[in-house]
Amino acid sequence: MIANLFEKTTYKAYISSAIFSLITVFFVQYCKNYGAFSIEVIARGILFWGIFGFFILIMTFLESRFAYNNYAAIHLFSFPMVFLFFPHGPGLIVSKIFLGIMLVCSKYIYTKVLFSEKSAKNLFDLSLALSLIVIYNKALSAFYLIPVGVLFKQRYRDIKHMMSFLLPIIFVPLFFAGIYRVIPIGFFDSFYSVLKVNLWNFKSQSNSETFWFIILALSVFTALFYKPRSYEKVSNPEKFSGFFFMSFWLYTSIFVGFMGLNVGQGRWFLSFIPAAYFIGVFLRRIGPGLVQNILILCSFFAVVIFKLIEFKILSL
Repeated sequence: MIANLFEKTTYKAYISSAIFSLITVFFVQYCKNYGAFSIEVIARGILFWGIFGFFILIMTFLESRFAYNNYAAIHLFSFPMVFLFFPHGPGLIVSKIFLGIMLVCSKYIYTKVLFSEKSAKNLFDLSLALSLIVIYNKALSAFYLIPVGVLFKQRYRDIKHMMSFLLPIIFVPLFFAGIYRVIPIGFFDSFYSVLKVNLWNFKSQSNSETFWFIILALSVFTALFYKPRSYEKVSNPEKFSGFFFMSFWLYTSIFVGFMGLNVGQGRWFLSFIPAAYFIGVFLRRIGPGLVQNILILCSFFAVVIFKLIEFKILSL
């Protein structure tokens, strides 16, 4: 069954993930184009599949590089699976790719701050990464609470760590302000934001959002009540730190989505990566077996039929 392919992180799991991601991406492209395929659609699908695969590879590389093991083989499946549930926008935005990469890297830098000897340098790198995403969306200043929490620890209460945190916050906006004066107007427009509140309207929600809320609710449940024992702070502080960062990312993404503090289209785009992460944790907790396979197959067929109906490819 499907779950057995992702029981261990092997080449078989990677190949299966790549094939499933390809099918998922092209199915979504097929739906978004209302059942029509063209050379342009195929080219866009291949491009997005490459980007999607790159995200999965960079996360698994960082896991193996730093050996924190927050991701299991099942996450190679959970990311393309959750992608089916996501309320997709009309196109791919470069700034959102940048944001996703910076936040994924920030998760690992944060753990290095806590568990490496070069804590000041890593705190500088973390502050730099977060300062770059704040340029994109000022609502993401909430992520500064993570390094601020680090500075409250006794070990980091000194001038060196304080300056490592503050320097990027001060100079990154100044640097981009200078660049913005030199680069032609419009080049960086998608990377700049004006903070506006656009509250989510329950009455105007789409059917896709209803499906996505199920994923978000299950993700929050997993973050609060379904944490694996191996992620406990006392027994494994490295895993706990990664779990904490992803939990913070999940809660922030939900708040940003409900308040409409995102930039451009896609109210829930920030929640995709943490949702896929926690769905993977959930599937890992229930373990490979009949229940996991039934849950996966039922979810898969339900969302596929729903997508076909939503985009009027299939009628009842």
